[in-house]
Amino acid sequence: MHEQEKNQEALALRHTAEARDVGVETKEGREKAEAKKAGARERAEVVSKEVKNTKQQIQHIMANMQQVIAAVRAIREQLQLAKNGEDEAIPSVRRDEQRIVGLKNKLMDLKSQLGDLKIALLAEEINRLREENPDLAMAYAQKQAEESVDRIMATIEID
Repeated sequence: MHEQEKNQEALALRHTAEARDVGVETKEGREKAEAKKAGARERAEVVSKEVKNTKQQIQHIMANMQQVIAAVRAIREQLQLAKNGEDEAIPSVRRDEQRIVGLKNKLMDLKSQLGDLKIALLAEEINRLREENPDLAMAYAQKQAEESVDRIMATIEID
């Protein structure tokens, strides 16, 4: 009997140790998932700020272009110069137009990155939900994840 009790005690200790190991692994997995989610959110926030800055740059450049064109028109009017193609002949306006084209391309790229980050964040959120509750229906997990990601994206104010 004594040896049988020792065996049962050893078995119980082994099960306890295994349960602790599983708990630690689960906790580490959740921490990694949370870190990935936080990283994706931070990247989305950074890209969102770049989008806003780029839009502001475009607005400032366009306002500046309008001021330059108005000033050149006023000067030409005072000098009574011909008005044929006057806007194209202004070098600073041409540079600003080229800059706007570049900024618009950058804006498209940033919006594309935001879309990719949103997809990655959605995948991470679905994985997190499925890990927390393996019996959760995929359609329900998808819906919950989309709502969560939409809330996150709304907090970073993406236009």
